[in-house]
Amino acid sequence: MITLSDNLELYHGSYTEVSVINLSKCSEGLDFGKGFYVTSSQKQAISYVPSSVRKAKRREVIPENFDEADGRISVYCFHAADDLLIHCFEDADAEWLHFAACNRSKSLFPELRKKYAAVDIIGGKVADDVTAITLNNYVAGAYGVPGTAQADRIAIELLESERLTDQFCFRTPDAIRTLAFLRSDSYGDVK
Repeated sequence: MITLSDNLELYHGSYTEVSVINLSKCSEGLDFGKGFYVTSSQKQAISYVPSSVRKAKRREVIPENFDEADGRISVYCFHAADDLLIHCFEDADAEWLHFAACNRSKSLFPELRKKYAAVDIIGGKVADDVTAITLNNYVAGAYGVPGTAQADRIAIELLESERLTDQFCFRTPDAIRTLAFLRSDSYGDVK
């Protein structure tokens, strides 16, 4: 079961330390929309660093000769707040799939984007670089029309074979205030 509990350590893998979170720098088009993404799995955060370094090099945010070993895993402590709206998808099911799809394609499932618009933190299974291919194929209609029983069944079956860990998207300033930065570990030291 995916839950956020008080004092839970959460991790964010990147090319750089993120001691101060700036939501305006967060990307659109990710699984749970725009927000700051963390996971309870240190291993998952560590595995994301090489991808983050590659993307930052492509965007010319860092020099081409940036050493992957200098990437960082930022560590936070979550402090629960009663006034936040939190939703955690329990499984990689049809609603999770549709919500991830609607955040990748604005034309799909607008009712879900509206349903979750006011939620401060959304948690669920992570679609890593491997599972992202399945989601992109689903959005593109490779398994049939998105939202049909056939397309959903095929995509979910393909995703269930992956070992999906959790992710949490902190989408509002109030949500960000619940994360206390603890430290940043060097990718080269922990990989």
